[in-house]
Order: sequence, then structure tokens, then C-alpha cells
Amino acid sequence: MDARLPRASFDLVTMRLVLAFMADKATVAEQVRGLPAPGGTWLVTTPLTDRLPEERHGIGLTPAEVAAFTGAWSRGSWYDLEPGGLRCFVLRA
Repeated sequence: MDARLPRASFDLVTMRLVLAFMADKATVAEQVRGLPAPGGTWLVTTPLTDRLPEERHGIGLTPAEVAAFTGAWSRGSWYDLEPGGLRCFVLRA
């Protein structure tokens, strides 16, 4: 991802059903982390492997991947959206 977007200038950055499909999730998360302004939010909606049937694990984030992209944020919360495996993370800068 080479977004070339102004850093620390967005109130809200959203990724719905995208992060789990990115080849280099850690790099994407690092680049997105610099986009929200102080107090800004990154809203991520994604499937999780531990909430999906085994045959669908390839489309979800693992617990380690979740820990890697949420750990650098000062505040965060999450909400389960449906029994089908989706979770919404609200991460604040």
C-alpha cells in the first residue's frame, strides 16, 4: 500500500472487509496508523479465524494478527457484528 495521503489529517479511516485480504497486513496497519489526526479513529470491520468454520479460516484474521494491528493504538474497543464471524474494531489515536 502506497497511499501517499497526508499524515495525521483524518478524523476517521475505515476498512470494511479489507484488512484480512491484504498480503502484508503489518505494513498496511503501520501506514494506516499514521493517518488519523490526534483523537482520530481507525474503524476496521473484519472476519476472525476463531469465529469462522475451519474451511473459511483463510478469510479471517488470526488472534496474532489482531494483536499486531491493535497493540499500537492508545485506546480501542471491539464489537461483534453477527454470529457469522465479523468483528468491528474501533481504534483511537
